[in-house]
Amino acid sequence: MATITLTGKVVGKASEPPVSVKEYQGREGAGMKLASCSINDREYCYFKNKDDNPGQFYRVEFSGRYADLAVDQLELGTWVTVVGQPVWRQYNGQKYLDVKNAKFTLAQDRKTAPDGKLPF
Repeated sequence: MATITLTGKVVGKASEPPVSVKEYQGREGAGMKLASCSINDREYCYFKNKDDNPGQFYRVEFSGRYADLAVDQLELGTWVTVVGQPVWRQYNGQKYLDVKNAKFTLAQDRKTAPDGKLPF
């Protein structure tokens, strides 16, 4: 199985929660949570004019324990490093890269870094 690692900021509409949650039935019949959010990675996308860089957006899904942690810890603007399975989807004739079965680690906020850059 292929994996992808990315670091970015949790983004979304200010009027909606940053992490959405769905309940589903697991293999054992127990109720399971599936949490999802959007992450924008602007650091590692190359554009000649950096002011025009919209970044790359990813839809990330967490399940099990990470779904609970995502609801508790992720807010709009939170820097996070995500590792998961890359999955392509097509919507309105365009391809998008999603990340499924993801795990995350909170990354240091750029505002608190001495030089304004991410620590890695």
